[in-house]
Order: sequence, then structure tokens, then C-alpha cells
Amino acid sequence: MKKSNWIILAVLAVACGFFLWLWYYLDFNLVDDPLDLLVAIAWWAVVAALVFGIRFVEKRREERIRTAFVAPNALFNSEAGFVMLGGGESPVMALQQVLKELKYHFDRADLPEGERASFVYIVRTKKFAEGGDAWEGEVVVIDRSDSEPLPFANRDELLNIVEGVPLPSDTPSTSSMGSGSAVTVPVGA
Repeated sequence: MKKSNWIILAVLAVACGFFLWLWYYLDFNLVDDPLDLLVAIAWWAVVAALVFGIRFVEKRREERIRTAFVAPNALFNSEAGFVMLGGGESPVMALQQVLKELKYHFDRADLPEGERASFVYIVRTKKFAEGGDAWEGEVVVIDRSDSEPLPFANRDELLNIVEGVPLPSDTPSTSSMGSGSAVTVPVGA
């Protein structure tokens, strides 16, 4: 978890301690009222809900950061930025390296001004662990807006989708990555 989340949890723990002290200071512990137990249970339920809520939001943020846009000779990730691929370099292996190095900071990288990128795929990684040995998510083929995302459960399935899936034959090929067309996106617009 990020530093800000730990700070929030620390504030909640201090607040719990303060309210417990206040409970005894005001002598509420001497009253035999069933409402006391209900108030305590409700407070801890709120604290637990906040902890789970923070974790859920953090997991969603990490998933968004792991999303990458793949072009024939480059890829873009919101934290790593624009990564150029060497000749013959596999976009999946380059993406795996980028995902290994993510720190999940709050800083965002922008595409370079005045350049254009022809993205072919959007790779949404839901789970990435053990350096890529456990890798799950889905691939969206950009020029197939009418189709469903293609799920993958491991690196080999992702390799097959990105480097071997045949795309509609009525669109011209832009690279050796499949045989689909790319959508050219102006960078910085």
C-alpha cells in the first residue's frame, strides 16, 4: 500500500484510541446499556469498511496503472511513459519488463508532444505477480470496437493474442504484430 494509505490507517487507529479513552473518561463504561455494545460494533464496522475500501480503491488504481497501449514499435504506460522497442523485440516481453519495474507512484507520464503513435492493442493487466509468471487480464484490439476484449490467463496466451491473432483481412497490415490496422492517435492533443 502507498504511504498515504498507511497515514489514513494510522489516523484511524489514533482516532480509535482517542474514542476509547473518551468513552472511559466520560464514564460511559459504567452504564449497562446494550446500546454501548452496538455503538462499539458500529464503530469497528466503519473502521473495517474504510480499510477494505482503501484496499479496493488501491487495487483499482494499480490496475489502471498496469494498463498499456501497444504500438508496432513502442508501448505506452501511464507510469513508465513512452517505451520504444528495439528491432525484433517482443512487445509482450517489453511490457513484462515495464510491469516488473512499476512503483505505482502518483506521477503520470505524458506522451511526447508533437509525435504520433499508432496503437494496435490496449493490454489491461488485472493481475501481475512473480515477475510475470502469474499474469492475467484482457486485450482490446483497437480497430475491433465491435468485439469483446480477449482475456488471457498467462504470458503465453498474451503472446499468442498480441503476436499471433489474425485480425480482419479487409484492413491493411501495419506491423508484424498480428495483421490488423492501427489507430493513429495524435500525441499531446
